[in-house]
Amino acid sequence: MKIGLDVAQTSAERAGCAWYADALARAMVAQGRPRGHEFVLYHQFGDWINGEPGHGTSLTGTGIEMPMRTLLPVPARALWREIEAGNAPLPGAPDVVVASSFHAPNLPGAKLIYVVHDLVFWTHPQFATDATRLVCQRELGQAIGRAAAFLFVSESTRADFEALFPGWLDRSGIPHAIASGASRWPTVEAAATRAADAPWLMVGSVEPRKNHACVLDAYESYHASAESPRPLRIVGGRGWHSEKIHQRIAELAGRGLPIIYAGYVDDRALREAFRSSFALLQPSWHEGFGLPVLEAFSQGLPVIASDVASLPEVSAGAALHCPPDDPNAWTTAMLKLDGSSAEIDRLTQAGLKRASAYSWQKTAQTVLSLAESLTKSSPPVKR
Repeated sequence: MKIGLDVAQTSAERAGCAWYADALARAMVAQGRPRGHEFVLYHQFGDWINGEPGHGTSLTGTGIEMPMRTLLPVPARALWREIEAGNAPLPGAPDVVVASSFHAPNLPGAKLIYVVHDLVFWTHPQFATDATRLVCQRELGQAIGRAAAFLFVSESTRADFEALFPGWLDRSGIPHAIASGASRWPTVEAAATRAADAPWLMVGSVEPRKNHACVLDAYESYHASAESPRPLRIVGGRGWHSEKIHQRIAELAGRGLPIIYAGYVDDRALREAFRSSFALLQPSWHEGFGLPVLEAFSQGLPVIASDVASLPEVSAGAALHCPPDDPNAWTTAMLKLDGSSAEIDRLTQAGLKRASAYSWQKTAQTVLSLAESLTKSSPPVKR
């Protein structure tokens, strides 16, 4: 079987969904080639057109094609219009295509497996730009009409889908599975020795959904209360509506609070941030999965996270949880963790154990099994 993999998001500045697409592609190729499968990587996909597709995930070897890796935007858009109209074949002629970039193009001759990362554009529309919300709603609607199967990154995301479309999965008979993310790095055997001034860490694009305001309020109170307050390091690119957060960071730093905004960092620097910090703060209003939590676990980093959406599912008791709308609760949790070596050790060991329950190999096996099932005779989907 020939399997197409949408890696379009990996050609831009990478956030969680792009890292998911990258790691899934690598794991599927590693697991699938010994089973006789071939792969086609698409660096331009539907309406997701990149200016520099060559920056995306690149894999080489027998049975791997990358027909759009050097295809520039204008010809890429023209080609995809012809593909979706049925006037041009999809390069590589895959049997199945796994779509990871929220886009669900018409793929004559191939079966579409659509990955649902989150549904925040419907469940929490205030946390998406109008453009993002409209595109994602349109593409999910197209996926409901076109996809041969669905993948959800968490049980929480599947529950959100079920709440939006009650009973549709059962009535349609469409195959679906949970295909969770995992750390992009191996789980360490033990946490690194923490420096006395190891910082608190927050990871994620600076945008309303990530709820930096809560952490900044909590940190201000923590800094006033702790005997030897730790610095706060914020890692993540500048997202939409981030101006007030950056003004708040500058205001607190101007008053002498040790807050470092590192901006977007590469893979190596991010891993070092996880390894050298004291604990991760993840106050998101909503997550489809919550990859930073699992990656923190894998590097021996304790976690304080919101008690909403997928975060309790991912942590399974290996993190402290606080409401995202209660900065005082976050301050209390930070002071508790900073003052208890026993709690640090407990969370570190629980996190390492939890991280080991996830792997890209397991996820790839799930996706490969689903793809293989689609090539067998199956009853038609009831749309």
